[in-house]
Amino acid sequence: MNLEELKTLMPAKKQKFMNQELVDMINDAEHRGDFEGEFEKKVVSYSSILTQGRYKTKDYINAVEFVTYYLSGDEQAEAYVKTFPEKVKRRVLEGKSSYATGAPSMYYSGQLVQAIMAQAQMNVRMRHYNKIDFAVETLFELATSRTASDRIRMESADKLLTQLKEPEESKVELEMTVKKDESGQALEKKLIEVATMQQEAFKNGANLMDLQKIEFKEGEEEDVIDVEAE
Repeated sequence: MNLEELKTLMPAKKQKFMNQELVDMINDAEHRGDFEGEFEKKVVSYSSILTQGRYKTKDYINAVEFVTYYLSGDEQAEAYVKTFPEKVKRRVLEGKSSYATGAPSMYYSGQLVQAIMAQAQMNVRMRHYNKIDFAVETLFELATSRTASDRIRMESADKLLTQLKEPEESKVELEMTVKKDESGQALEKKLIEVATMQQEAFKNGANLMDLQKIEFKEGEEEDVIDVEAE
């Protein structure tokens, strides 16, 4: 993958933050994990998450690598060590353990990793929707079969209820909703502050042109939430 390809494939609001360092991160992870092109696809596939929260693209790429290892069968600690080899190497040279106590678990439980996990699971369900539908139909047939034993009918009915129950709101979705609510409250507060300033200026004799100059501006720098555990 090169820089132009990355800019084209990532969300429009994040394209201006794409640089060669990120391209090198993706290519290095691809080579290090011997993913055979799958890692690049996942970076693009989950990229909508970058528009749903305040994440640095660098942190996002690390999190995708961690999830890729984890979903391939690695334990949390193993996935963490593979994702942050330079950090692990530095700690070992300093005479410390490979990672701080609880770091893999904390990293796994972070909002960004959990958002990617949820997206990955959703993608799997979408790809295998026909198989899931077939499994549900099979469970229904077994649960209502007159030739099946009572035990088979009962177990099939129980599994069918599990498959058809209403989905519960995930922790990630709840946290993101709270974050959005907090952002909305912050915006409302800023608007009130601007209106108050305009009212005071008007009382002090300011004209219309002066009032229009009173405004707030949002920064354009990429968000700086750091999700990497020490």
